Amino acid sequence: MEILIIGGNKFFGKRLATLHIDQGHKVTLLNRGNVDDGFKENVDRIVCDRTDTSKMKKELESKSWDIVYDQVCFDFETAKEACEIFKGKTKKFVFTSTQSVYGEGSDIKESSFDPKTHSFDKEETAQSNYGEAKRQAEVAFTRHASFPVAMLRFSLVLGEDDPTGRLTWHIDRIKNETPIYLPSLDAKVSMIHSSDAANALFKVGTSEFTGPINATGAEPIELSHLISSIESKYNKKAILLNNEDKENWSPYGISSDWWMNTDLLQSEFFKAKGPDSWLSTLI
Repeated sequence: MEILIIGGNKFFGKRLATLHIDQGHKVTLLNRGNVDDGFKENVDRIVCDRTDTSKMKKELESKSWDIVYDQVCFDFETAKEACEIFKGKTKKFVFTSTQSVYGEGSDIKESSFDPKTHSFDKEETAQSNYGEAKRQAEVAFTRHASFPVAMLRFSLVLGEDDPTGRLTWHIDRIKNETPIYLPSLDAKVSMIHSSDAANALFKVGTSEFTGPINATGAEPIELSHLISSIESKYNKKAILLNNEDKENWSPYGISSDWWMNTDLLQSEFFKAKGPDSWLSTLI
């Protein structure tokens, strides 16, 4: 198969490329080319900033793919432009969406947000309102795509190659005895390992599935367990603040449960491992 990955040069996008390469598929990466992907001659490359619509159109004018994976679409306008650019150029489009399309809650099912019925007056960006911007991107694909679209709503993705540094933030603070503020230690959150995230994209992309699907580990994790796992690894006690403190606010700091139901992923594709099976090793 002919595969295009918009992004694909780091984290689970890079793992996704590897899965397709291992299957003998022809992979093309489209990104700004400012990171060495390490694939050498095993992939084709298109160097382009995907926000440069005119250049995108020019670069892709005579090309087509079996599957396009879009890992760097964050708002309505970019998604709408993708629908125009890839019209007649792909048999399947896979959009990396996010758990942030949902509000906080427990056992959140895909039906909790329906892009077909979502309306808005103001277009948001990833900087102004990340969750709403991603909701609007799903709306754009739902309204304007002439090709089949799958939308994977990812939870927090963790792995050795995580560029966000959010887990490292906690490890460093506990090792260095620097304070941490968490609104609720009892809150449960969804997480998925980067290898399972790539596998979810691969399995959904190479299937006939369309529409939204939650992509996360089978079981959520209590933030207290995350902290205790780091404490036990480094034999250090976390300094946890009782009063709200923005300067020391954890990047995982949520005030109540925020985790997704994975019945659809498990029934249609596979059971992604919960953090209990990999978090300690990752730490």
